[in-house]
Amino acid sequence: MNDGSAIERVVRHLGALAADAVPGTRLPSVRELTAHHHVSPVTVAEATRRLVADGLIETRPGRGAYVSNRRADPPRPDLSWQTVALGSRRDGEEEMQALLSLPPSGAIPLTGGYLDPDLQPAAALGAALARAA
Repeated sequence: MNDGSAIERVVRHLGALAADAVPGTRLPSVRELTAHHHVSPVTVAEATRRLVADGLIETRPGRGAYVSNRRADPPRPDLSWQTVALGSRRDGEEEMQALLSLPPSGAIPLTGGYLDPDLQPAAALGAALARAA
């Protein structure tokens, strides 16, 4: 049986409760949620797992679920060191992209000895060329 809609219903309910509450507020127990939504404890556990993965709530074994201490915006990593270490864009980057691109439709391919483009590992070759460059 597919309980996807029941899980989503519990996720929306718990998410709304967590959004309106201050961090550290205790959320309804599994027993209360199963009675309120007429679902199984497994459904409530799956909904709780999804909200824990999203960082909205946290569980404390034997004590219940609580609103997590979440930040408004996660800190952005400082990547400025990369431009110092790697320098600006290198010459020939556009030419390298042109080599990796597929020919336009209607072009006569001169690659008779090569595999069909659908069979070529273009993504793997592009990753290898990027690592080599």
